[in-house]
Amino acid sequence: MLDPMQLALPVTLPDDETFTSYFGGEKSLEVTHLKKALSDIQKDFQFTYLCGLADSGKSHLLYATCIHAQELGLSTILLSLREVIKFGPDVLEGLDALDVVCIDDVHLVAGDDAMEKALFNFFNRFNEAGKCLVMTADLLPNMLNITLPDLESRLTWGTTFQIRSMSDDDKAEALVKRANMRGLELSDECARFLLTRLSRDMRALLDVLDKLDHASMAAQRKLTIPFIKATLKL
Repeated sequence: MLDPMQLALPVTLPDDETFTSYFGGEKSLEVTHLKKALSDIQKDFQFTYLCGLADSGKSHLLYATCIHAQELGLSTILLSLREVIKFGPDVLEGLDALDVVCIDDVHLVAGDDAMEKALFNFFNRFNEAGKCLVMTADLLPNMLNITLPDLESRLTWGTTFQIRSMSDDDKAEALVKRANMRGLELSDECARFLLTRLSRDMRALLDVLDKLDHASMAAQRKLTIPFIKATLKL
C-alpha cells in the first residue's frame, strides 16, 4: 500500500502562505469560516468545498488551513491530486487517522470510476466528529461531470465558497503584501512592472519574488525596476 505521508512530501507548505497573507484578507468570509471549522472540529464533521479557476487563491487557502491546523496541534495532510492521482485509489488509503485532510484539484477524479469510488468511500469513512475535510475544484460539484451520483451528492454536503480569480490589482497588492511580510520593500510600481513583463501566474510570480529577495539581500540593494531588470535579465 502506498504511504500517503510520503506521497504528500512534494507538496511543501510555503511558510508565508498563511491566512494572514491571503489576498482576500483575514476577515474574508472564507478565512473566517475555515478558522471556525478548525476550532469546531470536535463538535461535528467539518467539510468545506472551495471552487474557483486558476489564480483564485484556493490552493493558498489549503496551505493556510494546514498551517493553522498544525498550530492548533492537529494532524494534517495536503494531497495534491495533480501530483498523486497517477498512483491510483491507494493514495486515499490511510488518511482516516488524521484530523485534517486537504485535497487539491478534486475535479481531476471526474470520469475516473476507480478514483470517484475511492473518494466516495474515503468521504464516508472520514465523516465523523473530530475530522475536518477541505477540498478544492475548478467548478461547483454539479458542473464537474462526476459519474457517481452519490459522490456528487457528498460534495454538496458542506459549506461551498466560490472564490473569484485575482485581478492584476489583486496580484500587485498581494506581491507588495508578501514582500512586506519578508521585510522586503516592493513598490506598487515594481509589482506592476513584474506583472507586465512576466507570467501572470501567481505561483510563478511568488517564485520570482523569492529570487529577488535573495538577490536583494546578497547585493544589499533595494528593489528598483533597473535592479529587477538586471537580476531577471529582462
